[in-house]
Amino acid sequence: MGKTLFFSNQALSPMHQATESELIRLRLDAGHDVHVLHCEAALRTCALNQTHNLLGCATCAYRSAHLAHLAGVPTENRHTLDERLFPDRFPEPFPTTLAGLMDYHYEGVNIGRGAAASAISTVRDTALDGAGEHREMFELQLCNALGALRNFRRLLDRLQPDEVVLFNGRHAESRPLVELCEQQGLNFVCHERGGSIQLYQPFRNNLPHSIRNRRKLIQELWDSYDPARAREQAIGWYESKRVGRNTDDKSYVGDMASGKLPDHWDAKKHNIVVFNSSEDEMKSIAEWNTPLFDSQNDVIADLVTALAERPDVHLYVRMHPNLGKLDNQQTRELRALKADNFTLIPGPAPVDSYSLAEAADVVLIFASTIGVEATYWGTASILYGPSFYAGDDAVYEPRSFSELLDLLTTPGLPAKPRENTHKYGLFISRNGREYQHAEVNAANDATIFGERVYRTPPAALPRVLKYLATKLKTWRSTHRTVMGRPLRLFELTKLYGRLRR
Repeated sequence: MGKTLFFSNQALSPMHQATESELIRLRLDAGHDVHVLHCEAALRTCALNQTHNLLGCATCAYRSAHLAHLAGVPTENRHTLDERLFPDRFPEPFPTTLAGLMDYHYEGVNIGRGAAASAISTVRDTALDGAGEHREMFELQLCNALGALRNFRRLLDRLQPDEVVLFNGRHAESRPLVELCEQQGLNFVCHERGGSIQLYQPFRNNLPHSIRNRRKLIQELWDSYDPARAREQAIGWYESKRVGRNTDDKSYVGDMASGKLPDHWDAKKHNIVVFNSSEDEMKSIAEWNTPLFDSQNDVIADLVTALAERPDVHLYVRMHPNLGKLDNQQTRELRALKADNFTLIPGPAPVDSYSLAEAADVVLIFASTIGVEATYWGTASILYGPSFYAGDDAVYEPRSFSELLDLLTTPGLPAKPRENTHKYGLFISRNGREYQHAEVNAANDATIFGERVYRTPPAALPRVLKYLATKLKTWRSTHRTVMGRPLRLFELTKLYGRLRR
């Protein structure tokens, strides 16, 4: 038995709300004294409702409260954020660079790293100017983090819980709670989805993005399986992933033309294919920083220069599909690179990434899953930097640019053994726990405690009207900062429309 505090701010996602409800019920069944801290639209912005859309806020607040009630949390154990603790303006001076923001402490607690994560995720760019274009964004995220910190500190002091449970943990509204738990030696659990839509994963005393902890979980899962069954499961994942049947993540296979290679592909040349990834999600996570480079583009630019006088070599960069529509520093720098033996394959291009990886002499990746997949399909794969599958001898792992260049230009470099990819394939497809009290069919389709989670339940209407009467100013201000323009009336449902089934 013990006292557990849940911070509930993810109910816009039926899948993540299912996880929270599951964890609440499991702790109640185990005899825990469960408390829930609800947002009730006090946050100025959050990961699932960046513009503070009031219909989204009302839906989230209703679901959070209603499902806590269905789970059996006593009314007196349900608390709400005090919006009076959120400042309208942040005390000056505040940091104006990304590095300064990530290192920013307020009263001994780092609130800047979460603010940086949210700013980067909102803008989808790591080139942030807190003194100019992104000043209002810096201030918005710092105000949000400071208000959350004040609320968390006050409630932790009053309740003295034994454990805290929250969603994800890396953003401005939740990272201060993680920081407080670590300072106070208080156990915390960050929950996220697992290897499939029907699985969830709790991360005890770690963020979901921790490489060290993820490596530990990968090994534990591998050791818990019968070897033959583990191999079968892993092989099934790789085979399904290639044809877009997997459910572990978004699949881009449907946007590709099967078997299509870039125009003018010359199999007689030594073809190097780089699969890059978006840098925004992991930029604020310390474990993902590497002394090897500041950005992926630095490495790619150096390769273009180093290989410019090699007409026998062709360097391709396959831009990650989720970068395809972005115009940020990462995409602009890539588009500016020019060389006779360099080709940039845009994100929306129908080139088949799997056929590209198979046809290449060697592939280079910085973290993405296709690096270990390339090994599975028989191509030499080189990882430069950190990754969840580093250390399995499933990819080459050079420790310097010169070593990287030597590997990339080695004729006939053999692929690492296929069996070395099985451990990662098992984890990414099977990590997590099955629901006992919920059924999740899709990210936005869940049944919790036997009740279907609807898009916007009529019972949320009173909150919509209340928030429109009391919080419209905040919505308009946040929308202007996030979108760069005034709020338009037709946008009442725009954000939540992305979550529609």
